[in-house]
Amino acid sequence: MVYEGKTKIVEIKDGYAYLHFKDDITAGDGEKHDVMSGKGSMCAEITARLMRALKDRGIDNQFVEFTAPNVIKAIPLKMYPLEVVVRFKKAGSFIRRYGGVEGEEFAEPLVEFFVKDDERHDPMVCKKHLPILGIASLDDAEEMERQAKEIALALRDIFKEMGYDLWDMKFEFGKAEDGKILLGDEISPDTLRLRRSGEIFDKDVYRRNLGDPMAKYKEVLEQCRKHITL
Repeated sequence: MVYEGKTKIVEIKDGYAYLHFKDDITAGDGEKHDVMSGKGSMCAEITARLMRALKDRGIDNQFVEFTAPNVIKAIPLKMYPLEVVVRFKKAGSFIRRYGGVEGEEFAEPLVEFFVKDDERHDPMVCKKHLPILGIASLDDAEEMERQAKEIALALRDIFKEMGYDLWDMKFEFGKAEDGKILLGDEISPDTLRLRRSGEIFDKDVYRRNLGDPMAKYKEVLEQCRKHITL
């Protein structure tokens, strides 16, 4: 079985999922789209190293093994059609919705749920919407929220060791065959906002036409290689 999305091809075989990362980069719910050489291999390895680092801290996820240049062997998950966003600082769509100053810190991590639906621009929903929409039970939503906070705090510490300030991140979760909810998909500059002394090291470089995003992704990869052993 093979599934293809905007940035990955997922192949199910021999009891595992194989995530093949593509060189595609998108923004604006797919309205902006380019292909950048090496992007898939960088995002795959960054994801593998960060998921390995989380496992080393006792935080389980779907990662099993990385095969260079761009394939992750993973536990198969039935994915929830959700993006779970954790915010430490105001940025992006939060400011567009509510106003505020970019980079202003929240008193505590803020968790938001969005339905994956490009046509409706990924509408935000509250936890109690999810069982009504048939997406997830309230218990599952609360477990995703709990895990998202735990993972976000761990990643903030990991990136701090590399010299980066983690502002926000998007997670995707799925349910394994044994019923356990696990972090899946990807952790990379495609799904994080990373800053260092005002410099941007994430997909905002591409969104805002601020230069070559691959140069920034490459630096993040180099730091991950220095700090995290696969």
